[in-house]
Amino acid sequence: MAGLSNRYLWGEVIIAVVLGGIVLAAALLAPSDEVVSLFGYEIPVMCGFRRITGFGCPGCGLTRSFAFMAHGDVISAFQMNWLGPFLFTAFATQPPYRAWVIGRELWSRRSRIQLEEV
Repeated sequence: MAGLSNRYLWGEVIIAVVLGGIVLAAALLAPSDEVVSLFGYEIPVMCGFRRITGFGCPGCGLTRSFAFMAHGDVISAFQMNWLGPFLFTAFATQPPYRAWVIGRELWSRRSRIQLEEV
């Protein structure tokens, strides 16, 4: 049982770190209507469909949308990709929630150990 519970907690930690890292990366990016830059260096377009055809795919604009959301520009975020603000909100709420879940589980373990000692 303890092994399963430890794996569960590590899964919670991994989810919190990955999604928190994505939100942090979005905050570090400087968005514009066409590109994003990191510390003044322009990030190249990674979408193969957009590079070949010149048209955006359904996922195009998500990085810019996340960056605009991280900087508090909700209207521009919706203009880049309508799904971006919703995904960003879902990602940004996960690290605090996962921290709460981990804390609750650790507190529960501590309480069980104290009861067993009595």
